Amino acid sequence: MDTAMHLDTLDLNLLVALEALMRLRSVTAAAQEMHITQSAMSSALRRARAHFGDEILYYDGRAMVPTAFGQRLGERIPEMIGQLRTLSRMRPTDSLEALRRQFTLIASDYVSAVFISALSRRLSRLAPNVTLSVVPFTQEAIARFQRGVIDFLIAPDFALMTDYEARPLFRDVFRCVLWRDNPALPHGFTPEAYFAAPQVITNFFLENGNSHFERWLYGLGHPVRVAAALPSFVLLPHYVSGTGNVATIHKRLEPHFAGMEELVFVDPPVTIPPLQEYLVTTAKHHHDLEAQMLEDVMVAVAQEMDSPRADRASGGRVAAPGR
Repeated sequence: MDTAMHLDTLDLNLLVALEALMRLRSVTAAAQEMHITQSAMSSALRRARAHFGDEILYYDGRAMVPTAFGQRLGERIPEMIGQLRTLSRMRPTDSLEALRRQFTLIASDYVSAVFISALSRRLSRLAPNVTLSVVPFTQEAIARFQRGVIDFLIAPDFALMTDYEARPLFRDVFRCVLWRDNPALPHGFTPEAYFAAPQVITNFFLENGNSHFERWLYGLGHPVRVAAALPSFVLLPHYVSGTGNVATIHKRLEPHFAGMEELVFVDPPVTIPPLQEYLVTTAKHHHDLEAQMLEDVMVAVAQEMDSPRADRASGGRVAAPGR
């Protein structure tokens, strides 16, 4: 009951005023931005102070500064304002063509390059007023996803969350990238040569930073010589040319490097488990018909990617292990 009473007594316009005050640290500037009088803005601040029982902002002799509680409010209010503005613009629609909305997705640069780019092309025809906003894997992004602020998470199985629904999206296998003059190639790219070569790997910011491939590689127990650890899958081949390094990348990325004639792509001399990417959603998804429409398009695009015809069309330059 207490929570409901507090919500009933909170004028949501006060949050808009507080957001402007926190950002501009000036009653005059905030009033000008909101096209209200200075006295009206001062009144809004007084009402906010009365509601929250805190000074929120005070003058230190030179400028307005937040109290400790005001700082906490300032960290949360912008996100809430964004949600409220989105909410105010919402209108029910069962048509992708009529849909006007931004969807936010957590995805790696690899998924962005091979899947979300294809999704964007499809939406340009089906839903031209839909915007896709992609954010990288960070603890903050995952927390926002858990709160329902971010719409979708696309991740492999090791990153799945047991409390949420995960739907298989698409699969991929791996290819090795080497410099065309790598001395190991004329003698055959053997498992021994593969494990002895300096590896170019990924290292991200979530948990231990290892992707599907690195988890498999380190799990074998072989000593690993790391030439470079990078926060991006699409950077890996750029660290191979002119070296004895080897990078192991997703096969679907291979066409993106077709112009790098100094590189060759070969099948790994060992069996690497295929990657399965999943589409993860929270409980709010069941009440979001527009997000469900987008999910249907995402699944259709993924199914086309996994079709044999698409696999044939995605081939790149190939070098035999014993080139």
